[in-house]
Amino acid sequence: MHRSILFLTLCLSLVLILVPQAVQANTEKVIFTVNHAFTPPAGSDSDNTGKGSKGYYDIIDPTQWKRLSSPHTIIRAETLLPSFYENDVTISAQLKQAASSQSSSSPRSQKSTLLKELENGIDLQNREFKWYILEDLEHGASFELRISYPSTSPADFDMKVWTLSEAQEYLPKEIRLENHFPHNTMLARIKATYTGVSYQSDGTSSPETFPIPYNLVLERLYLMIPYQALKLAAVIAFVVVAGLGFLVPKIHRALTNVAAQETSEKSRNKKNL
Repeated sequence: MHRSILFLTLCLSLVLILVPQAVQANTEKVIFTVNHAFTPPAGSDSDNTGKGSKGYYDIIDPTQWKRLSSPHTIIRAETLLPSFYENDVTISAQLKQAASSQSSSSPRSQKSTLLKELENGIDLQNREFKWYILEDLEHGASFELRISYPSTSPADFDMKVWTLSEAQEYLPKEIRLENHFPHNTMLARIKATYTGVSYQSDGTSSPETFPIPYNLVLERLYLMIPYQALKLAAVIAFVVVAGLGFLVPKIHRALTNVAAQETSEKSRNKKNL
């Protein structure tokens, strides 16, 4: 009987662990370890150092960025406008076609809508970055930053996690991160690149321009086990121990008493006969 209950408990645990994973659709993650003492080497190869705020719309005030805290935080229903691969043949062809049609049939002062959209998709990719604050991070602790998005939105997500000094290399000089955040803070930058092929009403292929929805999760790892999974494992262990130590013996005694009563009744019936 003990083995049967233990087997059922293990099956239930497996279902509880696998079902949440099955409904998350596409998932990408990055694992990092916090090291507040880290100092990036001099002469970073970043090409954004000292840039102004051009192209970095809505990020000049870093205190307005959304925050994720240790040990577990989830931000739901975020959206991000995807960029496109710069060497995409379809986009290059459409740019040439749009430019050609503009020069031959429309005034130079009026750009076609398609040309404007495509140029924005390529030249202003900085508008498609999203920044997040990772706060209250313990020194030496490991964390997992995980993003999940529907399979109906094919994309490659690029997730970067940086210390304040590292992130400063990728931001305009007007933003001084050390003036806004304590030393136990890190920053995450999210970018999505569209990987599917969409079609216009006339049958020609066109890059997708709809925002991609996603959920973002920050979770501390204990022995490389996510915080939420560890809590679930602790609950399961408690249920198993409580069941084997209290419920199972109690049920066993009750069944033993019932069996003893039936045996004594049968014995009395035989004597009466």
